[in-house]
Amino acid sequence: MTDPHQTTENWIEHPMTSAVAASHSIRAMIVGLIFLVLGILGIYDYIWAIPQQERDFQRGEIARNVLASLNTITTGDDPELVRETVNSIDQMLSAPMTDSGDETVATWRQSLAVFRDGLQPPSEVSPTDWPALRKSAQDQAEKALGLYDDVTPPSKYDRPIQWFFILCLPFVPYYAWSFFGTRKRHYRLDVDGTFHMPEGVWNGDEIADIDMHRWMSKSICWVVSRDSSRVKLDAHIYKNLDKIIGVIAHRLHPEQWTEDARPIKTDTQSPSTVDEEG
Repeated sequence: MTDPHQTTENWIEHPMTSAVAASHSIRAMIVGLIFLVLGILGIYDYIWAIPQQERDFQRGEIARNVLASLNTITTGDDPELVRETVNSIDQMLSAPMTDSGDETVATWRQSLAVFRDGLQPPSEVSPTDWPALRKSAQDQAEKALGLYDDVTPPSKYDRPIQWFFILCLPFVPYYAWSFFGTRKRHYRLDVDGTFHMPEGVWNGDEIADIDMHRWMSKSICWVVSRDSSRVKLDAHIYKNLDKIIGVIAHRLHPEQWTEDARPIKTDTQSPSTVDEEG
C-alpha cells in the first residue's frame, strides 16, 4: 500500500486554491451594517427621541391644563386644577436651562411666562390688564396645542427595548473582522502536497491526519501535523476549500473518503446464514 505521506509522487495534477467566498463577505457586510444601524438608532432613541417625546407630551399637557384653568378661573369651579397648573409652570420656569441654545426651549419658556401671567387671579391683576393677559395665555396655549396635541407619552417599554438595539453594537467589530480579516486569507494545495495556510505552510509529509468528525454536519474539519498541531478548516467561509479537504482526506484515508470529500459507504450487513436441515 502506498504511504499517504510519501511526497515523491504528485498529490494532484494542478495546484488548488481557495479564498473567502463572496457570499460570506456580503453576508458579513450586510449583517454588520444592520447591527450598526440598529445600535445607532437605539442610542438616538434612548438619548434624544424618547426624552423629546416626553418633553413634547408634557408641553401638550401644560397647554391643555392652561386652557382648562382659564375656563374655570373666573367661576372657581376647579381651583385645584389652577393651583396644580401654576405649580407645574413655576417648577418648569425655575428649572435651569440645560440646553439654552435650543430655540424651541427659549420659546417654550416665553410661553410659560405668558401662561403664568394669564393664570393670575383677577383680584391680583389690574382689571384693565387681566383680559389681555388672559387672551394672550389662551392664544399661546392654543398655538402650543397645534404643535403638541397629538403627541402621546412614551411607553414604559420604549427605553428597555432600545437596549436590545444598543446591544447590537458589540457584534459590529466581529462582523467587521469577518469582512475585512478574511479577505486576505487564502489556502493553496500544491501538486506535491504542500499545503499553504494563513497559519503556515506544511509539506505533504508533515500532514499526519485530518479530523473529519464534524465535516458532514458543519463543513468543518481539522488538519493535524506530525507534531499534533491542529488547524481548523471551514468550508462554509472559503470557496473551493471543500475540494482541497477532499483531496487530503482521500489521500490520508482512501478507504473512508472520496476526493469529493464524501464518505465512502461500507456494507455493514452481515452475510445471511443458512440453516442446515437435519
